[in-house]
Amino acid sequence: MRNCLIAVFGAITTIAPAAVAAPVVEGAAIVRGAGRAKIDGARSWRDTITGDILSAGLTVQASPEQPLEMTLPDGVTIELDPGAMVHWLSGAKLPSETNRWTHGYHLVLEDGELEVRMPVAPKGSHAFLVSTRAGTLTDWRGHLHVMVHGDTSAAAIYEGALVVGSNGQGFPVYDGGGIVIRKGVDPEKAHSIPQPPEWTQGSGTLAIVPANAHASLSFAWTAVPAAASYRIEIAKDRTMVRVVSRATTTEPHFTTPEPGPEAQYWVHVRAVGPEGIVGEWSAPRPLRVVRYALPEGAFLASDGAIVLPSAQSTVTLPGADGLEVAYENLSAAQTHFAIPLYWAKVTGPLRLPEESQAKIVHLRDGSGGADASDTRLVLARRQLHADVVLSPAAPRWPGDVIDARVVLRDPSGRIDLAAEPATIEAKLDLVPLSLTWTRQGGAWSTRIPPLPIAGPSVVRVAVKDGAGGEIGHGFLEISPR
Repeated sequence: MRNCLIAVFGAITTIAPAAVAAPVVEGAAIVRGAGRAKIDGARSWRDTITGDILSAGLTVQASPEQPLEMTLPDGVTIELDPGAMVHWLSGAKLPSETNRWTHGYHLVLEDGELEVRMPVAPKGSHAFLVSTRAGTLTDWRGHLHVMVHGDTSAAAIYEGALVVGSNGQGFPVYDGGGIVIRKGVDPEKAHSIPQPPEWTQGSGTLAIVPANAHASLSFAWTAVPAAASYRIEIAKDRTMVRVVSRATTTEPHFTTPEPGPEAQYWVHVRAVGPEGIVGEWSAPRPLRVVRYALPEGAFLASDGAIVLPSAQSTVTLPGADGLEVAYENLSAAQTHFAIPLYWAKVTGPLRLPEESQAKIVHLRDGSGGADASDTRLVLARRQLHADVVLSPAAPRWPGDVIDARVVLRDPSGRIDLAAEPATIEAKLDLVPLSLTWTRQGGAWSTRIPPLPIAGPSVVRVAVKDGAGGEIGHGFLEISPR
């Protein structure tokens, strides 16, 4: 078998460049991405973009930011990873899976990674040769992912290919597998291709943020056995063509700032083994960003709750099409059982029932059904109050000085009392009193000196919040001496 493969390899290396005359039109069309190209022997590069036709004899490099996808004359698709560099050779005779020759094309992968995808056809119809310093791989069907790092190549053969090392030794792969080729030694085939990751149930796919705020996108998947790392792509379309973000992580979860202003994204992830063998992509998962608008006077508390100024206040969701909502009572008590939620379509603004001081609002993308993960919001009523304390209890004028103290109080603990604005009005009967109040945190104090009165009088103190609503008051009757 090895002598046979040596003969095949010799045929590839000696016959391929000149055995078959090139067709009249032999060009590779760039169908996606951008990069640069140069002819053999040239020093200068020229930019190449989607729609360009590349001829054989060129060295092609994908841009550092995006992959470059080419379609060859026989329908084979080549996708170069960002930064990958290849040399494209003319068509020639290549060994097929049926032990016959077939016409195919040849790329020399000089650096980086590429993926080959073969058209669906009967066995023996297509072949494509990838050369590296470590050896060659002739892909027959399905697709093939090749990584080159110096004198070592790692490949994921998903269906069928012929592997030949630089030492002339090799083997066919008929049912897929992972292989490693090192220059000068026999290729290794005792490797597996990492499985596509599966998304974990409950992994966040919906981000709810205030208008004009930036969202964080978080998602998680089940760990793949023996995976050394994971690659992530986020795209603006379900086909994962318009990729806007790429990342690598060693953990089975990831959080990233939203990559742009769009409201809808998709993400997929693939595992990479310790040898550099790359697994297939997971199924795309939708990611959605929904922004809400706060009513006047509302604010976000330190615990993330949306504090509403009144019972009539609502939170609007301009991009709520397809969302579902469910409400849950907010309780300080720990529960040890799951309470079923009643889900309904979002048909208007989010409201807090008049009898509730706070509610948990669950939101999810309705397209995901019952398995869709949900995002929580907390709606809370503003609970600011002011306690007014006046002493002594029965002052007489002239004589007694009245000590006045105002203390802000927030039962929810969500308001910063030291920074909360307030206005204090004090009157003697109907006449405003000009007083100087001293503030310390959420408390004010002053002293009211005796004033001339003709008969029984009343000192009244009213406290208003920053919006002008009364949040507390107190009064004290004064008797003349």
